[in-house]
Amino acid sequence: MNRKLQLLLTILSLGCFIPKAEAQLETPLFSFNYDTICLGSEFTPNVLVNDAKTYNWSFCPPLLGGTPAATSMGIGNYQINVNSCITTLKVDTFYYSFTASQDGKVFRYQYEDGIEQAPIVTDLGHYQDRVPDNPTGISTLKDASGWHVFVIGSAVSGGPRFVRIDFANGLNYAPTGFVAYNTTAFLTQPRELFTVIENDSIRAFTFNNGNALSRIDLKANIDSIQGFTNFGNISNAFSGVSGLANMTELGNHHFIVTNETTSKLSQVTFGNSYLNVPFAVDMGSLSGKLKVPTGIAIVKNCNDYYGYVTNKNTGEWVSLYWPASIAGVPTASVATMNTLLLPTSLSNAVRDSNGVYMHVINSDNTLLRVKYGNCTNASISGSDKRVPNPVKYNRTGTYSVFLTVDEGLATERHFCKPIYVKDHPSYNLTVQDTLICSGDTINMHVLTFGTDSFVWSPNYNIDTLAGRFVRVWPQYSTLYTVAIDYAPNCIVKETFNVRVDNIKSDAGEDRVITDGSITQIGGPQTTVRPTYTYKWTPNVFFESTLNEPIARVKPAQNMTYYLTVTAPSGCTAIDSVKIGVPCEDIRLPNAFAPKDNSFGLLNLQLTQVNYFRIFDRWGREVFSTTNPNVKWTGRDMQGVECMMGVYVWEIDAYCKDTNQRFRKSGNVTLIR
Repeated sequence: MNRKLQLLLTILSLGCFIPKAEAQLETPLFSFNYDTICLGSEFTPNVLVNDAKTYNWSFCPPLLGGTPAATSMGIGNYQINVNSCITTLKVDTFYYSFTASQDGKVFRYQYEDGIEQAPIVTDLGHYQDRVPDNPTGISTLKDASGWHVFVIGSAVSGGPRFVRIDFANGLNYAPTGFVAYNTTAFLTQPRELFTVIENDSIRAFTFNNGNALSRIDLKANIDSIQGFTNFGNISNAFSGVSGLANMTELGNHHFIVTNETTSKLSQVTFGNSYLNVPFAVDMGSLSGKLKVPTGIAIVKNCNDYYGYVTNKNTGEWVSLYWPASIAGVPTASVATMNTLLLPTSLSNAVRDSNGVYMHVINSDNTLLRVKYGNCTNASISGSDKRVPNPVKYNRTGTYSVFLTVDEGLATERHFCKPIYVKDHPSYNLTVQDTLICSGDTINMHVLTFGTDSFVWSPNYNIDTLAGRFVRVWPQYSTLYTVAIDYAPNCIVKETFNVRVDNIKSDAGEDRVITDGSITQIGGPQTTVRPTYTYKWTPNVFFESTLNEPIARVKPAQNMTYYLTVTAPSGCTAIDSVKIGVPCEDIRLPNAFAPKDNSFGLLNLQLTQVNYFRIFDRWGREVFSTTNPNVKWTGRDMQGVECMMGVYVWEIDAYCKDTNQRFRKSGNVTLIR
């Protein structure tokens, strides 16, 4: 029979066996209240599945048919050895990769700061030299006993090796067990690995000698092999299998595999159970675009499928596209990426809210991160919550809302539904990002002819919650929202970010001090910033600078001081402090040493002095003045130094504020 005719008949029989993947045939996983919404209108899908292990939403899928961003992560501490194999997975919100290298070791990568950051690398060891020296497949799986990492390949001698590493406490903890399976009787140089739970037992698929599809069935305790099935080289579709990607469509399971020897693509179909006898289709080299392929990954995007293949010798990135169904031969396009250096392994694809990621191992032992970034037209590009946060779009058009549940598990399901975003009636807003000073009021408005329904929130320092015009006077920065209700499927929300420059000035507590004393003004509530300016007024009786939030003063009378704080925005705050200085008594020191200071009135309010006289012990006058600011220096009227001893002073003076008269005398000791 003609090869083309045989291929056509095979594809036709496949089409009869597997229904075409049209969206209306899929079991809905969610629904919309409205299929058409307005630009800026929020919506939340109605989730119809409650028992899924994981949920992965995409609201603005990446352009999976384009050229991705490829970032070389270098050699780092990844412990990659030539022809290492790699798998990447997401558990809750964390990402992990596992690699097996040609030095017979397994390594774990933990992306604690996100998949775009350098991982923490842990050497898990060689497990009594049972890890394959020539690893060709690695797979992760979780069952009732915890997580497991399976590695398959060959020893240096060529004998088959199949091992399992257990993580009963979780992938971020140390391994808790290890099993090396005896596969010598039925495996020879196996290639690639896929594990799945079917009928409560773990099934592992590999390609014996790189050509014969085989299934390994583990016993219930998973520590030994219960059975082995060799399906052979089905339809001669396999030759040096170098990559395997699984996909479940409408409940039917498929493998898409790359063949390194023949540079061809093959498809394996199991139907609704991995325990069925599969059949295979040789899909060819895709017009010569496959050239020594070394790995494949597949991503479902709404009703379409995209695949990615690494060409080793040419360092090319091949994009595959299946419209509507995974059944059939995909179209292919080739892109050259400078960071692809004889790639030897391609991981599976994982989704993140920022896009779709894969990892590539190059022949120079560098690790490459490949990213298809999400579009930026949605308020959130994706979510891993069962019920995501409300979503809105900033451009009109048709968008695919895509949900994957139980990703990577046998129960994996997909559902996609388009949502149409149309423009809303025009409206006019005041400035939506405004800076005001504390205590100010600002007017905000929405002008539109499409509706009279406006709802404002929050109910905080706002004069009304309805209407086109509102006044607000927040004491702290507040995000106000107005919901413009045009129709049930067209409620547009706009936000107004009213930022408040909340400056505080604290001049300190009012007080009364003794006449002639120094006091500190300025309190702890003052806003202190390097860019703020501070000014004290009036500029009298200061013992320190006037441009600091804290100052020292020595007032000669009752004073009110003002502290003005000014921000770069021009906003100001003013506070005052009252200093009472009562004129209650004559204050003079009882001793002094002329070499250190002089002797005189400490009072500042005594502005009129009739006399201030000092006498020695014989009654001789040694000092006299009517100026309250003149002090005795310890010399007599002729300028001669007075002797040590006790001297008598007397004063007659008036207080400035009260005009109260003080007449008093006392003693002072002169010390030399």
